[in-house]
Amino acid sequence: MYPAATYYPGSQQGPAPGIAYAGFWIRLVAVILDGIIVGVPLAIIFFVAEGSAITDYANCLNSAGITGTLATTCEGSFLGNVGYFELIGLVVELAYFVILWSQLGGTLGQRMLGLHVVDAATGRNIGIGRAIGRFVGYVISGICLYIGFIWAAFDPRKQGWHDKIASTFVVRKV
Repeated sequence: MYPAATYYPGSQQGPAPGIAYAGFWIRLVAVILDGIIVGVPLAIIFFVAEGSAITDYANCLNSAGITGTLATTCEGSFLGNVGYFELIGLVVELAYFVILWSQLGGTLGQRMLGLHVVDAATGRNIGIGRAIGRFVGYVISGICLYIGFIWAAFDPRKQGWHDKIASTFVVRKV
């Protein structure tokens, strides 16, 4: 548990003594680590599961001369498989982030760097509901040209849009 941020009129808002807001760069490193932790196994599973479909797609395009109605048919079957896999990947990421944020206080990448996601009001771990809200904000932050993530670099409390949406802070011990 981390003490909640203390607010005094006229003073700079900040976390409790011994706790600092996690800055943009360390959070970026945590995101990269999480991307490796989640992305590499998903990529391996994708290529094992869809390897023959990729080969079939390439053969179909070669036989169609890469143009015409056969190419459209080729794309339809292959892209349908990719769409299902994207949905599976989103569900895996949802489970990864929501479970780890709510149960451990941070993802594996965040934990490796000593970062913790906490409730802005109490300083405690967030629950499942708030973690789901944070994940939705996370997706929105990424869809908007990553501006929601970059926002944390300029925010005085180092909150990205997803933190503001879920009322959370990412903190580290100092």
